[in-house]
Amino acid sequence: MAIDDPISAVEKHLELESQATDPVFAQLAAFAEMLNLPWPVGAVAQKVLGRLAADRAEKVELTLSVLKDELRRHEAQLKALSGQADRIAEWWALVQDGLKKAEQTRAKSRVTRISRILAKSLTDVPTPPADDVEEMMRIATELSDYEIELLGELVRLEGEAVSAGGRISRYDAWQRWTSGTWGDRLDANIESAFAKLESFGLVSRIAPPNNYNITADLQSRYSLLKKGLDFIRFCRLP
Repeated sequence: MAIDDPISAVEKHLELESQATDPVFAQLAAFAEMLNLPWPVGAVAQKVLGRLAADRAEKVELTLSVLKDELRRHEAQLKALSGQADRIAEWWALVQDGLKKAEQTRAKSRVTRISRILAKSLTDVPTPPADDVEEMMRIATELSDYEIELLGELVRLEGEAVSAGGRISRYDAWQRWTSGTWGDRLDANIESAFAKLESFGLVSRIAPPNNYNITADLQSRYSLLKKGLDFIRFCRLP
């Protein structure tokens, strides 16, 4: 399989998709028309629709651009996919889902992460389950750059242990925590970010040792879960 084959197929798929009516955009346009708003309010509504269409097109273009670059970095793996029609077909479905998610997200950095997840899902061995890839793309649309940065720092601290054994012991995670960039300071933004990461099943809060006074104002500490390690591995460059 030539390295451009996956990209050519994606672009052909997008060309066919663009010939069909976008149901979301069509509904918004119909809604604006139904309101029959007077000028200049109606004119503003049309401008908003125009900007929406341009923004969505830009995000699709960005997704494809990053996807091309990522796949070209894995030429050897792509050549090994020759004849694996079922895997390629399943990947097309993931690409379509990823493009929809990219259109709906706000930040370009999140679009880039979706593209990297898609590329990694095609070249990774063993092949990750499609449901896991879809979940990672969903998470990528929800997490901010700051939250990704904190998760990446936790991977730096605990990733090797999780990779080796599938998990890190509670004691080991507790001891390593303060070596992170956050140290042992109390910070509401860090607390909130890790609570959000925990809600996606990427990290787990560590219960404090029994000898700690319940009245003490302690910083919460977290251990990395394998899902968090896999997420960072898929959406960040090596």
